[in-house]
Amino acid sequence: MPTARDIALIFLSLEALVISLVPLVILSALVYGVFRLTQLVRISLRKAQELAQQAHDYVARASEAVAQPLIKVHATGSQAKTMMRKLTRRA
Repeated sequence: MPTARDIALIFLSLEALVISLVPLVILSALVYGVFRLTQLVRISLRKAQELAQQAHDYVARASEAVAQPLIKVHATGSQAKTMMRKLTRRA
């Protein structure tokens, strides 16, 4: 009887070992998959970042081109208003 108990204990221990290894194997496979995916996507992400930077530069230039005339008009108006204010105070 003690021999059967020892054999059963060994099999239960082996079962617990195998069950604890399954999550480890799954986690290892996921880590390896993410590593490989990072290597494959790196070039595409770099190209996408360059395109996004080009789009940002284009938008920045366009917004400056649109805003510059308005800023000039506002600055000229402010200069004229300031000059008129200073001229009318001295008189």
